[in-house]
Amino acid sequence: MTRPGGRTVLLVLALLTALAVTLADPFASFADHESDNVLSFEPVTGAPSPAGSGTGSVEFRGGAEPESRWTISFQVAGLQPETDYVVVVKGRFGEDDSPEASAFSPICAFRTDGNGNGGCWYYLIGLRRLGVVQVRLGRENGPPVLQATRQADGPGSMESTTTFHSLALTATPLAERNE
Repeated sequence: MTRPGGRTVLLVLALLTALAVTLADPFASFADHESDNVLSFEPVTGAPSPAGSGTGSVEFRGGAEPESRWTISFQVAGLQPETDYVVVVKGRFGEDDSPEASAFSPICAFRTDGNGNGGCWYYLIGLRRLGVVQVRLGRENGPPVLQATRQADGPGSMESTTTFHSLALTATPLAERNE
C-alpha cells in the first residue's frame, strides 16, 4: 500500500532524474578550454633560454565560436633581455582535421626588459582549441622558447577550472583532447 502523495513524490523524483540525465549530456560536450585556464610555461628542448619560465591565464568570457570571448595574460622571466617574443596557440581556427586545426596563430607579442622579463595581455575573440601555447623568439614562426600544454609529458602544463561563463552551451568540439 502506498502512502497518500507517495506516488506524486516518486513521479517528481523520476522526472527530476530524467531532467538531470538530459541536461548532463549537453554539458559533457563542453570543450575543456571553455573555462578559466592556468598555464605554466617551461623551456622546450634546445631553447636559447633554458632558465626561462612563465605563467599565464586564458579566461573564457562566453559566446560560441567563432565569436567566443577571452581574456588572456602571460608573464615570463629568464628570457633574453631586450628581445621580441610572440605568444602563439595551436589550432585557434579551423574545423577538426583541417590544416588550420594544427597551425599556430599569434595571440599577443611583447619585448622583454633588461632583466629578461616580460608579458602581454589581450582581449581575444575566437579560440576554437587550447591545447598547446608557445612563446616564440622574434616572430610567430620563430623558434619556440617556452611551452604550456595539456599533454602529460609537457613541457609545461595547463589546467582548467569551470566558471559561470563555461556553463553556456556552445558549438565548440572537444578537439583539444586529441592534441
